[in-house]
Amino acid sequence: MNNDKINMLKSYISVNVAPVLIDFASNINLPKSVIIPANCEVKELNGHYEGEDFLAPKWYYDLTNTNETKIIIIKDIDSISKEEQLKFKELLEYRQISTFKIPESTRIILTATNISKETINEEIYSLVAHI
Repeated sequence: MNNDKINMLKSYISVNVAPVLIDFASNINLPKSVIIPANCEVKELNGHYEGEDFLAPKWYYDLTNTNETKIIIIKDIDSISKEEQLKFKELLEYRQISTFKIPESTRIILTATNISKETINEEIYSLVAHI
């Protein structure tokens, strides 16, 4: 694996300008990460109603239970259809899900095995920095 890519990723993580799309995730260790599988159900991503209350998803509480910088990893984005990838648009573009804002210190990384026009939705690709 290329050390330049790792250094570039560290740089993007430190400045938190945009979500980052990478194809080398198996070779890096990212502590304090919350992993969201790309093939998760929408209610696992956005939250759900329990009675009259709308509750955030479990992973959201993992982000907000501390003041430490956390990383959301959307794992294997290329494993789902380009249309289904759009369920992550709100998180990537507005840094929120439903009515729940993501803490400003949170970094977002998307992983993929194959990054190409055939595997990544164009709109999603426009919202990330590709390393």
